[in-house]
Amino acid sequence: MGIPHAIELPRFAQYLCASEENNYILDRSIFGDKVYAMMYYRDGYFRDSQLGCYLTLYDSLLRYVKPPKLFILVRCSFDEIMRRIKDRGRQDEIDAGVDYWRGLYDAYMPFMDFVKSELHHDITFYELELSNPEFINTPSLVDSFIGDVKKFFPERP
Repeated sequence: MGIPHAIELPRFAQYLCASEENNYILDRSIFGDKVYAMMYYRDGYFRDSQLGCYLTLYDSLLRYVKPPKLFILVRCSFDEIMRRIKDRGRQDEIDAGVDYWRGLYDAYMPFMDFVKSELHHDITFYELELSNPEFINTPSLVDSFIGDVKKFFPERP
């Protein structure tokens, strides 16, 4: 089985650029990449030397990024995630197997505490529960989410 997700250096560059500006929204963060790296090491995809190299790079770059103004953490039940993977029908996701997805799900569970410990700052988290597959088709839920997020950015219209 191949690695279904690759850790990409350009994300580090994107995050560095975003941390210099006030008008960026990123759909992923470098912190999630470290979760993947640790999981890959645990599962034998990374050797000691590869993990060491990654962690050196990660720690070096982390010193130069500013913490995000808001971190939106999307939550969804594992069963719903698996249902969506099956419904999407992407063969590479299906081929990864339930054990892979369970391992990733479990690795992300302590994510807020992990990010807080990495940045040594108080981080504002907004947890968005998306187990309901009708969220995107329910305008009142979407509008409520957008309204909540806008409160964190009063300088923006």
